Amino acid sequence: MRMLWLLLLTLTSISHAGQIKPFTSDGCSGFPDGTLQQQELWLSCCTEHDKTYWQGGSFQQRLDADLTLKECVSAIGEPVIAELMLSGVRVGGSPYWPTQFRWGYGWPYPRGYQTLASDPSLSTHKDNTMTLIITGLVALIALLHIYFLVLEMFLWDKPYGRKTFNLSKEFASASKTLAANQGLYNGFLAAGLIWGLLLGNAGTAILLFFLSCIVIAGIYGGLTVSKRILFIQALPAAIALGLLFIV
Repeated sequence: MRMLWLLLLTLTSISHAGQIKPFTSDGCSGFPDGTLQQQELWLSCCTEHDKTYWQGGSFQQRLDADLTLKECVSAIGEPVIAELMLSGVRVGGSPYWPTQFRWGYGWPYPRGYQTLASDPSLSTHKDNTMTLIITGLVALIALLHIYFLVLEMFLWDKPYGRKTFNLSKEFASASKTLAANQGLYNGFLAAGLIWGLLLGNAGTAILLFFLSCIVIAGIYGGLTVSKRILFIQALPAAIALGLLFIV
């Protein structure tokens, strides 16, 4: 438990360190910088793209930067390469991947989608909509785990709890303490998600950590206890994780 709290405190402190690093570029980030004959044919396109990714910004700014990269590579006569590069940056450039080429890589991880202080007007409706969707889904998952806590800690051997879990009166009574312990862990998961939501963008790493824990626990429960757990517990958390990574 102590290691868990140390990890979370470290992630939180990292997320609050707020100075952008000097600009650096790795070219086309593992993708060839050009053809065999012209080995730096589209390198300038990648460098300009990196300048935008380095400083980060809103969802729309990232999309515009990726489309500009595609147009730049297409303009030098490589439309197929341009399409491949666009697909690569759309998948691999999410600000929630802890990579050196993520959106906003000049800032400490995680930054997410944040407009630059010098131009707050660039915030888009799409950013706000996605934020509301993710926040609502994570809040729903947190409430679901609070519900699990109540069921397992207080209602396990009561008629509603026995009916919910299809338990005999004898088994519910004998396993009450174990169920309460399990319910307490669900409460910690809910608390972690709420903590991450309250921190806003600074809480992204915390959300990623606790959602991953829920997915792993849900998969294990689905394989060892009931397949329903895959859909009730693992699937919503997996969807929330996916949204955090792909937007």
